[in-house]
Amino acid sequence: MNSPHRFSRWLPLIPGLLAGVFTLAFAAWLLQSRDEASSQRSTLLEQDLLWQKQAIEQQITFDVQSLNGLATTLNVTDVNTAIFEARVQSLIQTSPEIASFSVQDGKGTVLWHAATQNNWSVPYEGKGGWSDINTSHGEPKVTYAVLTPDRKRYVVAVFALDTLLQQQVPWWIAQRYQISLLDAQDRPLAAKFQRQLDTTGLSHSIQLTAPPLALKLKGDLYAGSVTATGDILPALMLVLAMAMLASTAALNRMIRVRAQAEERLKAEVAFRHAVDTSLVSGMIAFDRRGRIIYTNRAFGEMVGYSAEELREVRPPMPYWPPEEIERCQATYDAIIAGHNEPAGFMVRLMRRNGERFDVRIHASRLVDGDGNHIGWMGSLHDVTEIRREREALQASHERFVAVLNGLDASVAVTDAETGELLMSNLQFDRAFQLPDLRGRCCIVPLVARRAEPPVDAEWYDTYRDHWYQVKSRQSTWVDGSAVWLEIATDITALKSATERERQQNEALQQTGRLISMGEMASSLAHELNQPLGAIASYVSGCRNLLGSPEPNLPQLGQALDKMGEQAKRAGHIIRGIREFVQRRAPRRQRCEINALLDTVLGLLGHEIVRRGVEISVAQNENMPPIFADAVMLEQVLFNLIKNALEAMDSTPQDKRTLAIGLLRDEGVLRVTISDRGSGISPAQREQLFKPFYSTKDTGMGIGLNICRSIIEHHHGRMWVEENPGGGTRFIFTVPFPGVEEVIAAQEM
Repeated sequence: MNSPHRFSRWLPLIPGLLAGVFTLAFAAWLLQSRDEASSQRSTLLEQDLLWQKQAIEQQITFDVQSLNGLATTLNVTDVNTAIFEARVQSLIQTSPEIASFSVQDGKGTVLWHAATQNNWSVPYEGKGGWSDINTSHGEPKVTYAVLTPDRKRYVVAVFALDTLLQQQVPWWIAQRYQISLLDAQDRPLAAKFQRQLDTTGLSHSIQLTAPPLALKLKGDLYAGSVTATGDILPALMLVLAMAMLASTAALNRMIRVRAQAEERLKAEVAFRHAVDTSLVSGMIAFDRRGRIIYTNRAFGEMVGYSAEELREVRPPMPYWPPEEIERCQATYDAIIAGHNEPAGFMVRLMRRNGERFDVRIHASRLVDGDGNHIGWMGSLHDVTEIRREREALQASHERFVAVLNGLDASVAVTDAETGELLMSNLQFDRAFQLPDLRGRCCIVPLVARRAEPPVDAEWYDTYRDHWYQVKSRQSTWVDGSAVWLEIATDITALKSATERERQQNEALQQTGRLISMGEMASSLAHELNQPLGAIASYVSGCRNLLGSPEPNLPQLGQALDKMGEQAKRAGHIIRGIREFVQRRAPRRQRCEINALLDTVLGLLGHEIVRRGVEISVAQNENMPPIFADAVMLEQVLFNLIKNALEAMDSTPQDKRTLAIGLLRDEGVLRVTISDRGSGISPAQREQLFKPFYSTKDTGMGIGLNICRSIIEHHHGRMWVEENPGGGTRFIFTVPFPGVEEVIAAQEM
């Protein structure tokens, strides 16, 4: 499979290669032919020039011999004789190159000259032989003189070199060459020519061996005549070969361009096929008469008809629902009329199985490769699911807006970068009096924003005198941008209710303290009776010491010191009662739970002894201090211990035990007060901390409620559970303070 393909790749190059080889071979043959012709013409020129040399030398030799013969005859004849004159005339007629013939003496005096010649006046020096070349009447001439036998006269002949060449160069040589006579310096003396010289400059010269004066004979080749077979035809063939080579190259270039165009066309066809196959949008084309000429795969899947079934179909189309025919026809007419809608046409079509679906049609002109309008092309997008999703999204949005507007809290979303208000609910607009038609606007953050941790703070609106609980956090909007989400809940009523509850709690606590004070009256009387009795005893002792003749002053001083200590103890007891009863705001400070427990056990000491209850305290070592209102915690301990003592009134004497646990449970103080009373039912435990609910006949039902409020005020918890082995145990926790709380308490 690969060999033909490789051969087809090289096949277009073969004509060009053959044309190039032919052109090169023909050019080589032509050059070789021209060289051979040039060599032949050069050889022929040399041969012709040798022949011409021999002819000129023979003619000069003949003329010299004739002149010598005439000079010899002057010894026996006179120049004026008819015989001499006839011989001279015969010589002049035979040798036209002899321009003049004369007989002169040694001084150059002309004694006789030929009657038919008058241009003999060439300078003569009175010597025999050949003279130098002279120019006379525009012609180069040379003189030859022969001494007569009497040695008194000279026979002088003037040779015209031009005439010599004209007479001695035959016509067939003159047709081929320009023949020139050159002097010793290669200067031309005479020449015979008929045409222009050959442009190739082919020439040859040869030295004349016979006198006169060592002349050279030179032949220059004439430009040859152009012949059809010798010159035009090879040139024409060369031009044709070059044209064939150029046309072959052009043809190869055109073949390559065509092959590239075919490759691009194949790629384009494959690309269009892939696009057509992968398209989910239906494509349909109409000719100018409104007939269907093309449908793609997606369109066939939409309507359930194949392309062959729909080809050349005219309205009404089979995929038009009967109830939508008028609308579909109107859309079809608008497309055919060229009324294009930028947003497309919305129509409802019908599948082959009768199912309806909505599509959006975009149409455009269909033009061919020459730009001619041949029809219309339409693309159809099934928007049924999109419409359903849009309707569902719209309904969801309406529900979301309804929920937002139904909230009591004010909700706002602002752009994190520009601060533009992107969305707000109805409560937000009403709370901050934003108009319904407000356009784009920015709002000022209610609280200082931060990304982490989210802000959860209270904010007071001084303009409207409202308190808001503001939660602000950073979020991502639907377009991916960062936004701030702020939820402001109006807590003005809650703040007022909390304040009222606080005041009520303080009143209840005060009431509880007064009740507890009344209940402690007997215990207080017992406690105060002891220091007062001791003071009375010390006073009697002092009186007795002072009544003695010599009072023991040191002993008297010790008695007075004891009296002072007892008075301080009574004062401490009274001050504790006043602080316990005093109505004031909670005041947290560093305190030890052991000291608080000792104070309460001291206050309830008389009750503990009277009821015969055994107290046990379990605690961890190195218990850290807590930061709390000492009086409030004393009130809690007092109520819980007193309730535990009262719960064991029906318990046998030997089983009346009260266990107090002070344990450290991770970051909190865990206080457990366990009794061995009759216990509390689960139903009672659920109601136990509610106000005015009591399990005692004489109780008001506010003590435990106050205790839990105090513990929750200290961020702790209080609960009740069954004591394993019988009875009930109350448990409350108070967190140990953090570093910041310790520093704040120290600064206070």
